[in-house]
Amino acid sequence: MKNPARKLPVRMSAGRQGASPQQVIRCAAMLGGTLTAFIGCRRGGLLGSLLAGIGIAIFSDSAKQHAVTARKASLAGRQNRTVHLESSVNINRPPEDVYAFWKDFVRLPEVMSFVDDIKATDTGYTHWVAKGPLGTSVEWFSEVVEDEPGKRLIWRSLNGSDIDNWGNVAFHQDAGSGTNLIVNLNFEPLGGVAGSAVGHFLEGIENSVLTENLLQLKTYLETGEIPTSQS
Repeated sequence: MKNPARKLPVRMSAGRQGASPQQVIRCAAMLGGTLTAFIGCRRGGLLGSLLAGIGIAIFSDSAKQHAVTARKASLAGRQNRTVHLESSVNINRPPEDVYAFWKDFVRLPEVMSFVDDIKATDTGYTHWVAKGPLGTSVEWFSEVVEDEPGKRLIWRSLNGSDIDNWGNVAFHQDAGSGTNLIVNLNFEPLGGVAGSAVGHFLEGIENSVLTENLLQLKTYLETGEIPTSQS
């Protein structure tokens, strides 16, 4: 991965598109196959059976191609969607302790199931590695852009990353000595270059995953033990 440079995330939206020429051709072929099979069945005899067989073959082949195209389009849609995660948890530890754990980003993979590894760099950035399919990975560099000790952390990805992302964490003291931790995470594929690894990564993260991870963090900070059920 290239050396990171500063970059602000840019939101992108895709407009509606009409049917492509290939889609029109496939639909016409499916209709033609259906009509040919119908005529063959109505005609009967050897020629009718031949026509019916040809019509069924045309329809089946066109339907398979349509299914493959639809699956690719669905995957592309997942790969290019912006994912926003937000969750919170109350932790029976003072804000300073919760902040100290989170500020040490390299420890987050201990409780974050969708992050494999985080390393600090000599330039003050952090290098994140997330899981992809078949041994692939999604990687990005991040920098802290706002740091209020014990209160708030805001970070964002840098140029050269596989995916744009930014997040913020707020540490609010509750009525006692505990902390209400509020986490916001955002992931946005780079326009037109999202690969299967990025799509796989985005497909596997949602609010329920973040909530489960924050509960693991709560258990760890309150008991000193990480739940063995983490996946």
